[in-house]
Amino acid sequence: MSIIDPKWRLNNLYRIIDRDANSIKFQLNSVQAHVLENMHYRNLILKARQLGMSTFAVLYLLDQVLFSENLQAGIVSYSLEHAQHIFKRIIGHALDTLPSHLKPLTGIVQRSAREITFNNGSSLRVDTTLRGGSYPLVLVSEFGKTCARNPQKAEEVITGTLQAVPKDGKVIIESTGEGNEGFFAEMVMEASRRGNDSITALDYKLFFYNWLQEPSYQIEEKVNYDVSLTDYFDKIEKEVGHPITQPQRNWYAVQGRILGDKLKQEFPSTVSESFLTSSDAFYFAEAVSRAYNGNRCLYTSLYDALLPVYIAMDIGLNDLTVIVFFQIAHGEIRVIDYYEDKNKDVPFYAKYLLQDKRFLYHTIFLPHDSVKRDPLDISNSYERDFQRLFSGTGTRFHVLKRMDKQLSISHAKMMIDRCVFNVNRVKPFLDKLSKYRKKWNESLGRYLEEPLHNEASNHADAFQYLSQAVGHLEKTSSMKGAMELHKKVVESRYRRVI
Repeated sequence: MSIIDPKWRLNNLYRIIDRDANSIKFQLNSVQAHVLENMHYRNLILKARQLGMSTFAVLYLLDQVLFSENLQAGIVSYSLEHAQHIFKRIIGHALDTLPSHLKPLTGIVQRSAREITFNNGSSLRVDTTLRGGSYPLVLVSEFGKTCARNPQKAEEVITGTLQAVPKDGKVIIESTGEGNEGFFAEMVMEASRRGNDSITALDYKLFFYNWLQEPSYQIEEKVNYDVSLTDYFDKIEKEVGHPITQPQRNWYAVQGRILGDKLKQEFPSTVSESFLTSSDAFYFAEAVSRAYNGNRCLYTSLYDALLPVYIAMDIGLNDLTVIVFFQIAHGEIRVIDYYEDKNKDVPFYAKYLLQDKRFLYHTIFLPHDSVKRDPLDISNSYERDFQRLFSGTGTRFHVLKRMDKQLSISHAKMMIDRCVFNVNRVKPFLDKLSKYRKKWNESLGRYLEEPLHNEASNHADAFQYLSQAVGHLEKTSSMKGAMELHKKVVESRYRRVI
């Protein structure tokens, strides 16, 4: 080994500040060495928390610019604070503690708050965006956070920064999972489905490192935990192909007590677990996950010809319209179908419901603003048009009252636990529902109690109208003890399955 070998340099030249604020010599751990030895032109790194991947990736870029001539490298961070941390605490410390005999070789020509230029003509910039430049070597750090908190910035990274990297350049995108929405989740899942065999220079190679690959994640002392966690460990052992030791099981159980529903996101065992969404950001993702895990997402028809069919609609004649079809049986809400379209008028949707979906509709529930089609003539409304087109069918129409948004979301969260879904018909609807999320406030550094208007908003609104419709039906009809009846139905179905 010598100074011309990047692996030797990374193991011998740089110092980092560890978790205890001590300056220590950086040395590659097993997962870092694996990435270095198997790196492709385009690289996606999905990892559990605290495996040192961010530090490795930053030092890799620093090492490349120090020992290459005229190389422009850039690091994109999810926030200004994180960018400053990278620049000062990782890059700055590594440069300031280089062996003294190397400092003349890596002389700094210019050092600003976000960029360093070296006497070999190379430079390294760290920022929240890399506008106005072309960088052959790019690291996008914690891209999952960018996608979750600032979708516009994420799109700028994809369409701007990464498109400017030449074909023979190198891209490293590393992150933990931060919910199932956005470019990072989509890129990882696509790479996972495709695999790493026979990929082109422009295809992303996926590296996944779960919590089991960190040797320190162990507790020797005895830890008591529920039998369901034992079943989970047995299941994961089969999936990953190697045993999970008792100390590892103890550590994971303790982390579960601390992190709760964030455990699988922070310390995933599998790729799919990485994108189980955080309840901090996503309104319905946890409830949708419960529906899948609780045998309430079925691949068989739920339609009962003897039961009334109801519809809840989110109307957007100049936007997306989402229609949800449901029935209620013994307190159980059966979501049997859905439909979406955009830029269509009332006659189109009426024709679709009457001719393409030949259900006998009991009641169609319209949103509170369906009476305001024409601000100059309130009698000219969606409700009136639908009633005219459905005349003679016996179908009733009910305009739901305006409801406080946070109350509406909370109500829908409770209702979703009573729902059973025909996945063959409504999976896209469920996928969108799980992506409905809160706005992120960069200056406050937290999610706001306010929904982000995105492509999932119409689907989420339609489900909230469904929930409100069920509440109306239960108040005005003989549907008593609905929750108790629903529990009995679910328990009965679960016993039949197992």
